[in-house]
Amino acid sequence: MKAAFPLRIAILALCLIAGCATKPKTPPPAADTASLYAPLKPRAAIRIGGSDAAFAEVIAPVQETFEDENPSLRLEAVQGKAESELAALGNGSLDAIVSTLPLERLLSRTTEGGEPLNRNLFREVPIGKNQTVIYLNRGIKVKKLTKKQLKGIFTGKITNWKKAGGPNRHVVVVWSPADAGEDDAFIRQVLEREPVAANYVAAANAEEVRKKVMETPGAIGIGPNALVTHGLRVPHSPTVASSVVMITKGEPSPQVKKLLDLIEEAAFLQ
Repeated sequence: MKAAFPLRIAILALCLIAGCATKPKTPPPAADTASLYAPLKPRAAIRIGGSDAAFAEVIAPVQETFEDENPSLRLEAVQGKAESELAALGNGSLDAIVSTLPLERLLSRTTEGGEPLNRNLFREVPIGKNQTVIYLNRGIKVKKLTKKQLKGIFTGKITNWKKAGGPNRHVVVVWSPADAGEDDAFIRQVLEREPVAANYVAAANAEEVRKKVMETPGAIGIGPNALVTHGLRVPHSPTVASSVVMITKGEPSPQVKKLLDLIEEAAFLQ
């Protein structure tokens, strides 16, 4: 009789173990499972028009920080013609414009391309500086270019690098007509308002100017200092500087005001 009690205990334990092994697991609530795979909400975009130079000098350095600090927002660059940007800002297609051209210059360009806009609709805020530098292909071992030499090269009067202290190689001018602000300052300050030679190699933007200069033997172009990278030669040359402004329709929206505050903070820390 005494041996029967431990035996009963052993049988009971085996039954409990078998019951646990066969007991079905309770699935998690449907709502919890769905939340694991719920799509992320898309970020709202702050659409900003303007030139590559303005973006490279002022927006690009703060973009990552801005988007980290504002998870629901992203900055979206929208490239277009300078003369159409104010109209896009006026009709709400853009939230802001960053430009190396002042508001008055943009308004005059808009007037040339269509009906004049009301100047009182817009607000202009200085947000930084842009410095235009010369991009040279690495094969052109020229350390310095004077204003007179640059004017001759870009207007087509100098067509061989030998006349500018370089190798016996044909000059290839790479130019981006879309970079109105950068072009405008360079044409006024260096070319003294003479037009660029018509036989230039066209580029869509400053990034493409840089790329084509790096890839094309004998090439020269202009672009923002912020885009200078390994593989380019940047000779000593006259300084071409311009202000960068942000233009909004009326007062900046709260989202754009956050961006302006961050730009101001970044400039203060430099």
